[in-house]
Amino acid sequence: DIFVNFAFGNYRQLMGAFSFNNIMGGWLSFTGNKSLQANIDEEGKANFPDENFAREIMQLFSIGLFKLNMDGSTVMDEEGKPEQTYNIADIVSYSRAWTGFERPSERGGVSTAERQWNDKVIDPMEINS
Repeated sequence: DIFVNFAFGNYRQLMGAFSFNNIMGGWLSFTGNKSLQANIDEEGKANFPDENFAREIMQLFSIGLFKLNMDGSTVMDEEGKPEQTYNIADIVSYSRAWTGFERPSERGGVSTAERQWNDKVIDPMEINS
């Protein structure tokens, strides 16, 4: 539905709809993702934010895995291997931005009771800072 609704829109609108979508947040495991500061447990151990969504955005929805020449061919390094567009440091850094997304509270009422899907899935996610 997202791609149908935003087929003639722009990239920013598409990514906004995609990023706040509850179902995509579950599939790409960024719903409930917490920042590093919020992920320090009782023993002082740091749990880093989930990197899956950051990786998927770069790999599938923006720059791709490998750099490309103007003709669409892959850029090769000195060893003849494809030159990567990003590294693990980029993923870790980008994943810190994709934290705080939570499912919204239920709206309640008759419309919630009669739906196959509840409001927490239909309504866009909220950012909890």
